[in-house]
Amino acid sequence: MSSRQAIRTDGAPTPTGPFNQAIRIDNLIFTAGQAGRNRDTGQMGDIREQTNWALRNISAILQAAGASLDDVVKTTVYLKEGADSNAMSEAYASHFQDPLPARSSVVVTRLKNPEMLIEIEAIAVVD
Repeated sequence: MSSRQAIRTDGAPTPTGPFNQAIRIDNLIFTAGQAGRNRDTGQMGDIREQTNWALRNISAILQAAGASLDDVVKTTVYLKEGADSNAMSEAYASHFQDPLPARSSVVVTRLKNPEMLIEIEAIAVVD
């Protein structure tokens, strides 16, 4: 029988609702969506900065689960503005090695905070 383990770390923002930063079940890790927010200052910045922070937050969560961005097989990216896609993709690609994870990108009309330009969630597979 599979066991579910909640993943929590101080290396990423604390959830603002009734959910965990990630759940690990067997060799799969599912992260909650991460905003592009600096964990220490709360600052957000432009789309490149927010993309970098979202992936740093995911990296910290994965590290707490015994994984890394190298283990990510799928991401979902929620963008506030479709016009930010190219800049986001450039920043995003700098965090991964080949082969890059599969990715879905969705343009949404509104994210939780008016300053949020992006939210990213990930699925990782570990040995």
